[in-house]
Amino acid sequence: MLSACGGGGAGEGDGGGQQNADPGKIGGQDELFKRPKVDDIGEIAVAVEEGFHNYNNNIGATNNFSSTIALSNVQPSPYITDLSADGKVVIKIDGDLMESIKVTSSDPQVIEWKVNKAAVWSDGQPIDCDDFHLKWLAATSKAKVKGEDGKEASIFDSSDTGYKDISKLECSDSDKTIKTTFSAPFADYRGLFSQPGSDSLLPAHVLEQKTGVADITKVTPDQNDDTVKKVAEFYTKGWLGFDPAVALSGGPYMITSSDLKDQTVLERNPKWWGEKPAASKVILKTNTDAQSAAQQLQNKEVVVIAPQADAAVAQQLRGDSAFKVFAAGGQTFEHVDFNMERPLFKQNKELRLAIAQCFDREDLVEKLVKDVDPNAKPLGSLTFMPNEVGYEDHYGDVGKGDVAAAKKTLEDAGWKQGGDGIYTKGEFRASFKLGHKIVQRRADTVRILQDKCRQAGIEVVDDQAADFNDKRLPASEFDAALFAWVGQPLKAGAYGNYAQKAKGGSGNYNNYDSAAVTEKWTAANKELDYQKRIQLMNDIDKQMRDDLHSVPLFQLSDFAASSADIGPISYIGVGGGVTWNLYAWQIKK
Repeated sequence: MLSACGGGGAGEGDGGGQQNADPGKIGGQDELFKRPKVDDIGEIAVAVEEGFHNYNNNIGATNNFSSTIALSNVQPSPYITDLSADGKVVIKIDGDLMESIKVTSSDPQVIEWKVNKAAVWSDGQPIDCDDFHLKWLAATSKAKVKGEDGKEASIFDSSDTGYKDISKLECSDSDKTIKTTFSAPFADYRGLFSQPGSDSLLPAHVLEQKTGVADITKVTPDQNDDTVKKVAEFYTKGWLGFDPAVALSGGPYMITSSDLKDQTVLERNPKWWGEKPAASKVILKTNTDAQSAAQQLQNKEVVVIAPQADAAVAQQLRGDSAFKVFAAGGQTFEHVDFNMERPLFKQNKELRLAIAQCFDREDLVEKLVKDVDPNAKPLGSLTFMPNEVGYEDHYGDVGKGDVAAAKKTLEDAGWKQGGDGIYTKGEFRASFKLGHKIVQRRADTVRILQDKCRQAGIEVVDDQAADFNDKRLPASEFDAALFAWVGQPLKAGAYGNYAQKAKGGSGNYNNYDSAAVTEKWTAANKELDYQKRIQLMNDIDKQMRDDLHSVPLFQLSDFAASSADIGPISYIGVGGGVTWNLYAWQIKK
């Protein structure tokens, strides 16, 4: 087990235990984690399957796991993730960044956040209350903007989950103490401002310098004037891509260069006040092909690889003692989302059902996942993973490759099979493009899904693009989308993926519009009894199954491999994937 001042990762090798899911008693004293003292291992290279894209990864237009791989060791996060010895994700306080985080009152809920006096950005300016205020402002600003669809959305393009319950944020102690007072309880407060909630802090003083706003803490959520528009303009656009002048570090590493595609370079942050991280320089090399990444590892071009889980690569590297493989059922899951703004899907629920019926998820798991994770099975939930307490299968009646059932569903609803074998009804044809980024396993997934659906009179057209996840997905430029959500042990964070857009659904890329799900998830986020919250989350999942806006396919195996002489190598998706404990990697002598 890792202690408060030791560690840097357990769970090395194949593993991954049952997740307790309960993040901890509300107001319980969380463990402080300090990064360990480690030896210098010099320069290393790591192969990852997608490159870094944007410094601000906290908005709907970005929100890409690939950027987290670099940012998890760069942007400050009051709470961080760790792995216990039995492979469970544990949420702890970053004891380098924070002196303490305490729930000082439960009615009303009040949290006191004390930032380490020594904590500074890489330009020497303090990490303090301004940075917390900026995140709160971005999440809760009442200023809106109209999208192309005419609907109003946050001018900051940010989810308000949890933050909207903070009625007051106060600064004291030379801005190193932050007090948040809540108007309503928020159970998953450990995700606020932090990686476990897919968040982090950004340097507010940089925004002040670039916008001319003298004091960001004087800008309030109720403001809707030129000042807040100026702040939102920089917040949503000024930190896109990579510009070293504004992309500062408050962590052990800083990004020194990135071409936003093939290579990103991390180097030690000279202003870091904690223990010096192990590698002096880390080159993140993009390689979308798992076999090619394995070749890089074997050729010693890289010491660690984290491709999409690949059965052949897993078998190949497991058979060679020169390498170590980490594979475990994690929080990441593959699914197909229907774009609910497209008339084909919006007006034809029976088509969505028929597609779900003809999808052969057993065949997917057998051919693409079993060799990586022998325990894998089709996924039956969008809210819980099979190795989490609370998991219930709500999709067991679909995804069986049932051609006859799919055809009956369509014919009962008035669809007629045409001469080309594809069903039509009025202006509609049972044909759609399934978009995804260029990854061999996803191309294989489409090919497997196409087979039974074609027999059922439904045409699935492969629609792959290198920039699918980065550009087209957040812009909702797809008929249907095949991608993975990197899930979280804190379920409140996924609210933004499914809530109505006007109610904080900044990651709701398929335009799902359910008042019932939005309301139930809001209620779940306020429920402090974890068993009751599990029931609420399963009620939400049943509602989504009834609406069938998305079809879960399978839990994606967290996967990484390394030279046998470097470690501890493991994987926490929400913590940055394979780089979550980069600071602690050591060369074994």
